[in-house]
Amino acid sequence: MTVRGGGKPRNHGTQAEPVDQARRRVMDTGWDDYLPPDDEEIAAGRRRDDLESRRDYRKGRSGGPRSTLRFLLFLAILGGLVVGGLYFVVRPVVLNGIVGWAAENPAALKLPFVTDIVRGELSSSISKPVQADDTTAIVIVISANETAQEIADQLLAAGAIKDTRAFVFESIATGATERFQIGRHVVSRAMNMDAMLKALTTPPVAAPLVRITFREGIRLEQMVAKLEDLEAHPVDATAPLTMDVNAFYQLAINPPQDLLADYQWLKLPAGNSLEGFLYPATYNVAPNIAPRDLLKLLLNAFQDHAPADLMQLPADQIYQKVKLAALVELEVKVDTDRALVAGVYTNRLDPKKWPTGLLDADPTLNYANDSVWLQDPANPIGTWVDHTFGIFKPDTTYNKVVFPGKLAPFNTYHYAGLPPWPICSPTGASLTAALHPDTADGYLYFLAKNDGSYTHAFAKTQAEQDANLKKYGYVKATPTMSAPLP
Repeated sequence: MTVRGGGKPRNHGTQAEPVDQARRRVMDTGWDDYLPPDDEEIAAGRRRDDLESRRDYRKGRSGGPRSTLRFLLFLAILGGLVVGGLYFVVRPVVLNGIVGWAAENPAALKLPFVTDIVRGELSSSISKPVQADDTTAIVIVISANETAQEIADQLLAAGAIKDTRAFVFESIATGATERFQIGRHVVSRAMNMDAMLKALTTPPVAAPLVRITFREGIRLEQMVAKLEDLEAHPVDATAPLTMDVNAFYQLAINPPQDLLADYQWLKLPAGNSLEGFLYPATYNVAPNIAPRDLLKLLLNAFQDHAPADLMQLPADQIYQKVKLAALVELEVKVDTDRALVAGVYTNRLDPKKWPTGLLDADPTLNYANDSVWLQDPANPIGTWVDHTFGIFKPDTTYNKVVFPGKLAPFNTYHYAGLPPWPICSPTGASLTAALHPDTADGYLYFLAKNDGSYTHAFAKTQAEQDANLKKYGYVKATPTMSAPLP
């Protein structure tokens, strides 16, 4: 401890002399008489220091150019935040308004800044297709004087675009509005706007034709079923058949006189249809072909493919030959057999060779059986496509089958002569066979060989026919003139 003259240690428990007196004493006596401050002196000094420090801090904060700059910077930052927030809130509204205004006033797109704004806002609709993997063809027909907006409406309705504004904008911006081609165009959802505009500004594609194939040996109702199926399942989805199939059928079963007048060789018995004269072939027609026009195509094809000498016969004889040719068509698959089968039927029509006059032709029973089904109101035209024609195999013997009304004579096991009307549409080869039947060998019987050759075995007598039945596997078959094809 430090000792002053004769003194003793400072007692913290006694009253200290005033600080000012102590300081004076130090100043007067020098450092040798210095005594350290006690706790009360230290505390009093700290309070003064704190007070002065606070005064100095307020003085530093309250003035000077640096403080002013800091305050202005703070205000600038705060203002920027406010304005930036308003920008991000208001910007979409403003831009959308500009796009809408430009859509209603296309002339505004001449202003560069408007064009840039609109393209930016619609960029997704312009550059991206609706569905990149959907290449299904969509037909767009551009008419004379059609506007970009009207074309856009077509595209939107077809699902090819999502935003008509994008189409109208790009059409104007690229000058496509002056280059749209009148006619039929094909686009898809996989196209972006540029590809779509290219398709619509190139020469139009020709409307595809509907390919209709009527195979040999089918009856009128099977043709109708084929047309129904083409309407329901078009080969080309962009050009489905739109013809009124029922109207076609009604014209065929009740042909008007003005239609028949165009074909002098065609004389139908009262109440008979065009069955037998609708030539089986492949036709390429417009999707919206009129029923009457399609009928005329078929009749014209018959006229073109029928033997010339057949067409020179009187109309009633032509009708008889067509009925015979229809039987040949359904019995024969190999051309070399056609004239022979026609000869068998011709011989059976000769009372000197076949007194009964019964043709015993299975196809006529099949035709009548299908006709009964077709006349049932429970089987409307729309159901014909699912019906299997020509499989009539009754449990009873054929000559016991009875058909109603006009269909009765189609049981050629019971009624003599040819059926009342043709039972299918024959080909030119069958027409030729009917016109020139091979009767020289006097065959009265035939049957399918059942050996995969689709040819027939012919016989002159019942004994020869029985031998053929045994030879070709008809062990249980009733000895008749013909047997079904395998």
